[in-house]
Amino acid sequence: MSKRLTAAVFTLLLLSVSGVHAGQKQTDGAEAQKSKSATAKTTKRSKHSTPVAPSAKQGKLLYKAYQCFDCHSIEGKGCKNGYSLDKIASKRSKDFIRDHIKDPDKHFDKQQGSFDVDLNLMPPQNLEKWEIESLVEYLQTLK
Repeated sequence: MSKRLTAAVFTLLLLSVSGVHAGQKQTDGAEAQKSKSATAKTTKRSKHSTPVAPSAKQGKLLYKAYQCFDCHSIEGKGCKNGYSLDKIASKRSKDFIRDHIKDPDKHFDKQQGSFDVDLNLMPPQNLEKWEIESLVEYLQTLK
């Protein structure tokens, strides 16, 4: 590899590790913090979304938008080490799923005998009621 190409690859690698992308100027600490704060506000779960009628279609969109696949899998897609949601509707009732999405820790403590593990790993989701209902509708299609 030529020295010029090696330097270019190294620079791109360095910029990607530092969070600066091609064509983006590097910002000072105050600007970076301001940008990070703005990003956090726009990616906050729920509270920024407009309520819609709950539906399985909307639930599937929310499943993807909130990256539930980072911890769960459906038909082999998603986290292989997390809890598989395949056929969840034939294993769990609507109420069970709803309660778990609404407040995972409280539900786990209340229904501890219903789980195959000793510890709840699902964090609080802070979702609006219509989002929870949409996710429940979607998960009920997985039979």
